[in-house]
Amino acid sequence: MKIVFIFFIIFAPSSKVCNMKKLYVLLFAASLSTLAMAQEKFEQGKPNDDNYRYLDNYKALKEYINRDKYPNFKLGIGTTVNDYLNNSLVRNMTNKNFDETVAGNAMKMLSCVDNNGNMNFTTVRNYVNTATNAGLNVYGHTLAWHSQQPKGWLLKLLADKPDPSVPEEFALVASKDFRTDKTISWRPDDYNTTYGFTYKFDATNGLTVTTTKSYSWEVQFVAWSNILLETNKTYKMTFAIKGSKSGKLDGRLGNWSTTGPTFSIPFTDEWQEVSVDIKPVLESSFMLLHVPNYIGDVCIKTIKFEGYTAPIIPQTAQEMHDTLVYAMDKWIKGMMEACDGKVKAWDLVNEAISGGGNDGSGNYLLQHSEAYNPNGNPDATWDVGGDAFFWQDYMGDLEYVRQTCRLARKYGPSDIKLFINDYNLESDWDNNKKVKSLVGWIKKWEADGVTKIDGIGTQMHISCFENNNILNSIKSHITNMFQIMAASGKLVRVSELDMGYVRGSDRWGSSVLTTQLTEAEHKKMADFYEWIIKEYLNIIPPAQQWGICQWCPTDSPAGSGWRKGEPVGIWDLNYYRKHVYAGFVRGLNDGEPTGIDRIDADQTMDTSKGIYTLNGMRLSTTSPDDLPAGIYIINGKKVVIR
Repeated sequence: MKIVFIFFIIFAPSSKVCNMKKLYVLLFAASLSTLAMAQEKFEQGKPNDDNYRYLDNYKALKEYINRDKYPNFKLGIGTTVNDYLNNSLVRNMTNKNFDETVAGNAMKMLSCVDNNGNMNFTTVRNYVNTATNAGLNVYGHTLAWHSQQPKGWLLKLLADKPDPSVPEEFALVASKDFRTDKTISWRPDDYNTTYGFTYKFDATNGLTVTTTKSYSWEVQFVAWSNILLETNKTYKMTFAIKGSKSGKLDGRLGNWSTTGPTFSIPFTDEWQEVSVDIKPVLESSFMLLHVPNYIGDVCIKTIKFEGYTAPIIPQTAQEMHDTLVYAMDKWIKGMMEACDGKVKAWDLVNEAISGGGNDGSGNYLLQHSEAYNPNGNPDATWDVGGDAFFWQDYMGDLEYVRQTCRLARKYGPSDIKLFINDYNLESDWDNNKKVKSLVGWIKKWEADGVTKIDGIGTQMHISCFENNNILNSIKSHITNMFQIMAASGKLVRVSELDMGYVRGSDRWGSSVLTTQLTEAEHKKMADFYEWIIKEYLNIIPPAQQWGICQWCPTDSPAGSGWRKGEPVGIWDLNYYRKHVYAGFVRGLNDGEPTGIDRIDADQTMDTSKGIYTLNGMRLSTTSPDDLPAGIYIINGKKVVIR
């Protein structure tokens, strides 16, 4: 309707029609106003900026997919599930623009299974039902991973077992020596500025906490996690402790949702062992300590638990394997039952390949916990930290993937598709060795004739570079990656695409913050997204296409734990479209949307009849070079100027 009005106004030849022009202009303006009111924020470019007005006219992203040419392609989005369930703007944006939604965290094991093995799938059920009822696919992320695991429960299952042939005796059950184990598990982010305390470790005093402000409870930290004790059994807990003056240390055993027993440990300015009796309520607890109303130093050498227990013996390798198969079975069965057959595709295994070492066949090693050991192989993991539990440490490199696959097919829908998902597959520094290694490992996992991997997911957490030599190298290796994945015969999915921006010629330079990015840099990022989408569609055969999932809907907030402050979104933090939105449109549509011409720097157009805005106002300039980005009427056509 808007195009009809514009054409009529521009080409009206008679005075009679020109008299009618006022009426049509008013009607057109009213139409625009009504449409603008009907649009939600995410359907518009940044307000009060002519550089973004052209974005107001684009349709929802998924409407640009050529379903005849790419019948299997799905446009996905990484989703914060609580936002999707509770924020109608986020839900509407997701439902209107995408075919598929992927939970960022809500379907990972630690989100559903606590450190005592209790499972809760309430959020998963609500999310899956809400999304599928809205017509979306839900893609499952993830069944087997080493990060975000209920480590306390899993370690408890693998703990040494009581020797049934020997009676119980009073003995050491658990201990931590801060002189050698120089870690704490948590403290507030602003512990030193807001709460006025610092901490350090040394071989003499162990952990020293220094407080400069006196608070009743705010000077707190988790000194020890995953303490494995029997519930409702009394233990003797002993601290080796002293202070720079007399005081006390308060604490509790439990977790963030279960308080558990509390205790108080008095200390003086001399080393002493202070003991209290304590009865845990959880099999796996952390110890939260705080220093109340005290300014000075508190030193803790050791903490230990003693109790009546039988001498323990280690589980055999087969017992540990079987125990983890039990845990995996419980987890996968529970998740598949919660999804009720509605989740048809999963990341079966996430981030298995280390990116270093050699498995003997020219492939990189799988990730393992031995990299945590100072004397271990540093190539065994590129992902040290967090609640890491490496199933393959106990089940073996082949068996842990095969068992996960077996259980997913046992409990999942009959048409389930299973992917191996990993990052750095586009790596230019090693000529795509990681994706080559992943293809090699898939062949080994499938060599039993039973295991079947359906697809490969490439995360593509990448950056756009100011330096075109670097950017072109990255592009050539993205092309190579897609060719390798296509040659594997597997389904191919871009699983977690997002992008930062790096200035200068340093390949490993810091990313530019969103607040510092120029319009030209925004547009270069949009062009890179366009190129990636087109390259995927051009290289991956339609029968192997699963689709592309953008990981971040919006730019990252300054305090985010993921690429904080970076321009990683399709929308800005206020949910307005960015130039990247146009990049997605051009990539999905194989160019500008039908019916709109695009002017590039070296393109000319006849402007002798004037240049008009969409509301029919003729502009004084006759050169497109003088115009800000937007949509205009030139020579009777809608034209996008970028």
